[in-house]
Amino acid sequence: MPSISVTISIEGDPEGSIAALRRIAGVQSAPPSTAVVAAPQVASAEPATEPAALAPSGTPAQMPSRYQSMWENGASGTARRQPAPEPPPTPAQWDSHLCNELVSNMTDAARRLVAVLAASGADGVTRESLTAQLGIAVGAIRTTQVSIGHALRRVQRDNGNISLPRPVEFHKAINTYMLNPDFRAAIQGRV
Repeated sequence: MPSISVTISIEGDPEGSIAALRRIAGVQSAPPSTAVVAAPQVASAEPATEPAALAPSGTPAQMPSRYQSMWENGASGTARRQPAPEPPPTPAQWDSHLCNELVSNMTDAARRLVAVLAASGADGVTRESLTAQLGIAVGAIRTTQVSIGHALRRVQRDNGNISLPRPVEFHKAINTYMLNPDFRAAIQGRV
């Protein structure tokens, strides 16, 4: 369901405005004032609701259940804290340590694929040649790439939420698999 934005305009003196806000929130601690509360204009495919349904009055128990927990958390002063967002991933480059860690987390099929690509040099290997060298079908290459992706995410997470480029790249225009240049340089002594 898409999010919507609701704007409430209250005209009047400060006491009247506060009283109107309390009525909208469902608190009846102040006497009603002459403030006018305009119902929000919401464009949606759902049928229009009456303004009375948008501004519940009375105690929190009289509010619709979907609003009660929000009211209770805010009214009791124990609003739930949202967890702090994780910092964005730190960009990183492949080095021998990260390369060794990735290879140790890979499956045997993924290690074989990386070994063939490392031996091919900077030009990479065509899809047909790779399937012939490994003796597998094209679907197995995709499965192996998924396995490499899982190992990559594990290495990124274990090293402080870093962001590493994909070690194996597929260039669709030339139908060729090749290693990321930094990864290839770091793996030369490993494989």
